[in-house]
Amino acid sequence: MGFDPSNILLGIMKLTEQQLVRAIYSSWDFQQALSALTFLLQDCDFDEKYDKVSLRRFRCYESTLIISMARPFETTRSGTTIGLRALDIKLTSNEKALLKKITDLRGTIVAHSAEEAMHFRSSTFPVLDGEFNFPHFQFNEGLHLEKSELLELEIFLRKLKGSLAEFFFDVAQKQPELLAKYREPQSLNIGSENA
Repeated sequence: MGFDPSNILLGIMKLTEQQLVRAIYSSWDFQQALSALTFLLQDCDFDEKYDKVSLRRFRCYESTLIISMARPFETTRSGTTIGLRALDIKLTSNEKALLKKITDLRGTIVAHSAEEAMHFRSSTFPVLDGEFNFPHFQFNEGLHLEKSELLELEIFLRKLKGSLAEFFFDVAQKQPELLAKYREPQSLNIGSENA
């Protein structure tokens, strides 16, 4: 059995190298989620009625919010998630419930379209004097989250981003060499290996 540097604890931290990389990328995930949430809150007046195209735009923002926020908490192929305990980030019971709702929405509706969560109506109507039947589909275009939940998410995302910023500031002071990294997708290296 050989030495695996990815499994050692990193100096002052209780993180493996894989967890450190996951935490670095999580800061981007949380920023992307916060940006999508900001666009949604800026564009959507929850007291107005909107056409389907506008509703779909809001749903796109919400979907990006859900996927980006949930991504750090999903286990990667290598078995890593963001380690909140190792990062010394503690969640309240309300934050845990909100996070569970986000990860459930991601897993059943937003990222996977589970059959038990599908919501639509399909029908046909005759055209050309009944010569043909035209299929017609209607989908639920509304948001999955209430305005109050979105506002709670904004506070929660800012807390997560702030906690990560404090953590990385501390690392930068005590072990700056741990942050001297450059990563690119392995898929970019596949073509160059065959050349």
